[in-house]
Amino acid sequence: FCGHCLVVCPQNARHVLSDIDDVKAALNSNKTVVAQLAPAFRGVFSHPSKLITALRRLGFSYIEEVSIGAELVTQEYECRIDCSSSSEFITSCCPSIVMLIEKYYPELIPLVLPVSSPMVAHGKSIKNRYEESYTVFIGPCVSKKYEALSESNLGFVDSVLTFDEIIDYIKENGIEYSELEDGEVDFSGTTRGDRYPVVGGILNAIRPTIDKKDLNVIRVHGLENCKVILEELKNNTLKNVCIELSACNESCLGGPGTLSDNESVYTRLQRIQDYLKTKNNNSKVININKDNLNLTRNFENKKIHMLTPKDDEIKVLLKQMGKYTKEDELNCGACGYNTCVEKAIAVYNGMSEVEMCVPYMRSLAENMNSEIFKNSPNALIIIDDNLLIKDINPSGRRMFLNCEKESIIGVPITEIIHDLDFKKVADTKKNILGKKVFYSKLDFHGYKSVIYIKNHSSLLITFTDITEEENRKLELTELKRKSIDVTQTIINKQMMVAQEIASLLGETTAETKVAILELKKVLEEED
Repeated sequence: FCGHCLVVCPQNARHVLSDIDDVKAALNSNKTVVAQLAPAFRGVFSHPSKLITALRRLGFSYIEEVSIGAELVTQEYECRIDCSSSSEFITSCCPSIVMLIEKYYPELIPLVLPVSSPMVAHGKSIKNRYEESYTVFIGPCVSKKYEALSESNLGFVDSVLTFDEIIDYIKENGIEYSELEDGEVDFSGTTRGDRYPVVGGILNAIRPTIDKKDLNVIRVHGLENCKVILEELKNNTLKNVCIELSACNESCLGGPGTLSDNESVYTRLQRIQDYLKTKNNNSKVININKDNLNLTRNFENKKIHMLTPKDDEIKVLLKQMGKYTKEDELNCGACGYNTCVEKAIAVYNGMSEVEMCVPYMRSLAENMNSEIFKNSPNALIIIDDNLLIKDINPSGRRMFLNCEKESIIGVPITEIIHDLDFKKVADTKKNILGKKVFYSKLDFHGYKSVIYIKNHSSLLITFTDITEEENRKLELTELKRKSIDVTQTIINKQMMVAQEIASLLGETTAETKVAILELKKVLEEED
């Protein structure tokens, strides 16, 4: 894992867990917190001395350069090469290369110099000099995070931060980097160690020993180039060589944890070269006896055993990725594998997924969009910024047209639907969503959305047809009106009947009263 996938991924889909919270906790404790500055900082930062001042503002107890560890590694390399009977050597400073060899070229482990990296060697020396210290490596390498956590290195480097992470922390604390004064580290290493982040810097440091053994030197940087030379070593085509391998192009100066700017690695290289010309080799240089430290590192065979699928199984996997013919196998490399067959084998071994194929996912998305466009119950119309129809789906033709699709392409939409909103969105680039409309000439009720598609200078118009629903509402309204009229008529008739009955009852009551009074009068006269 070299970490460059984090830089190139356009979706920022991958992230590395940061140690920044652990570093903050250490700085807020009573521990002696020591910053291990990778020598690449002299090239990555245009004003590297200001970084030292910023680190002191953050609360670091001591600030040392990892070139101290590089000098220790140089001495150990010299000793081991001088005493070895072997004639092929590989440097062990780059953790990504170490992982690559352990996993994919374990047969080459005997060629790797069994020495700690400068970061770990420096961490060991700090732990030896400061009791209860907390070490924080700060550099351009993401892979160092993994190296610090490996079993053989555990406890020597407590946290690893990239240059990007430390700059973010400086900004978080309100420290204005450009306004800082220059600072000095507490201790640094020799110029031999300062050259380590530059291509060839390691071999230049041990050049006298290499010449003494009459070894050829090969400097390789870039992961693909490293794979080529490892294959040659595996095939025994290279002899009598000392090889410096760096996974990143231009070695550590091209690391993925360097600042996210547009500076080239060559500008960074020039800064380091200028620094080396003016450095006083006695200033702040600390001499540490390597014999007091155990700088030996053991490597493990972590070979990944790949299962080999049969040809029929590969074909099935290729079809799942939309590769039905040889022409479909684009071998674009976007998935990280050189060929589609390699990708299929990786899927077979559970190391990748079918969906991790850009052409396949693009084709899938295009097919999905096409199916949605064709089968949507809503009208979908695409017009350009001149309001000319570019495409219309079947539902749109059913709603608004009685002609074939081809005959309407290029026709102004205003000839079919007169609506000022189309021009408004084309001019303002502001969408209109879910607006209720009624086109009387078309007898169309619906909800309309007009969406501006920036990258294509087009407008997507969608219509949801609610004409039947609106017509049903009108029918229901008319039915209610008629029902009310009928009800009112019935009420009126009932009132008339009631009035007639009341009139008849009134007359009968009056006649009855007169008769009773007459009867009463007769009875009284008899008495």
